[in-house]
Amino acid sequence: MTDPREKLVVGAGWQEKLVDALHGDNVRVLAPVLTEGTAEFREISAAAEMATEWINTRTPVKAVLFPRTEALVEFERRPGEDVQFTAADNEAVPTVVLGARPCDLNALDVLDTVFNWDYRDKLYAERRAATTFVGVACTRSDEACFCTGMGGRADDNEGSDLFVRPMPDGGAVLEVMNERGAALAKRLDGAAPAVGTEELVPPAQVGAGPFDTEKVKEWLDTHFDDDFWTDMSLKCLGCGACSYLCPTCHCFDIVDESDWRKGQRRRNWDCCSFAQFTKHASGHNPRPEQHSRCRNRIMHKFKYFIDRFGRKACVGCGRCIRVCGAGQDLVDILAEITTAAS
Repeated sequence: MTDPREKLVVGAGWQEKLVDALHGDNVRVLAPVLTEGTAEFREISAAAEMATEWINTRTPVKAVLFPRTEALVEFERRPGEDVQFTAADNEAVPTVVLGARPCDLNALDVLDTVFNWDYRDKLYAERRAATTFVGVACTRSDEACFCTGMGGRADDNEGSDLFVRPMPDGGAVLEVMNERGAALAKRLDGAAPAVGTEELVPPAQVGAGPFDTEKVKEWLDTHFDDDFWTDMSLKCLGCGACSYLCPTCHCFDIVDESDWRKGQRRRNWDCCSFAQFTKHASGHNPRPEQHSRCRNRIMHKFKYFIDRFGRKACVGCGRCIRVCGAGQDLVDILAEITTAAS
């Protein structure tokens, strides 16, 4: 077997060989697929379906491990019988995610921490164990990208099982990051050890942004009550799009959906920007106004998560900036806080 951390070089067409080999072993393959100009992770049957040019998928890779909605329990009442409960069919299947960007894979560290913190989330853990991630270096970026400001890089290989650095001729240098990546690389006939002189497509140049995350944290530590939060929230619609497309956001709600006879208990993505997110059964809401909810989102990512787990809950993917219908820009918010802290 290929040794972990070994570098291999493969020629053009390696994606086709890999996808064919995986399908031969009944492995599900997910890859970015362009639909009306937008890339999304979709199951593919051939490498030709995979996008060739994309900055990032609209929905983060977290949806593979933590679906937007999933049934947990199914229940049914039959005449003359007690209600019958059965576990929903959520069996994890062997999966390879081909084409994840470094920012998304960096975000998995946040999800791993949360879903294995005070309680091990069985469904997440089983999908995580069944999934192999093939990361690909970014060769393009846009004005919303700011991964370097969060300590990342366009060619950061951490979080990948197998990392791909594209070559101009269609080939690639593959970096084997662990045993799982080694097992995947073994499927590629013709892969040869890299010699270190291969010509690579240059990684994207991503700006760090006009902010200082250490100063941001210092300011947040002492400014829970500040007029800044009201001013910042005036633009927010409370739609939750930023959190839904954030690769590190992980809040969920559990609801029962049923008719008079049968139904399901489901887990759905939730968002701290929603007015009812913290509403108690008594009717009391500790965050009754939009500014308190906007404050919580920033505090969570750049203070609370750092205080509890020692890292920021943001990877600079820029999705929140691209999707915001009101033009709210997280980089501008962090820059304003940095200025206030200086």
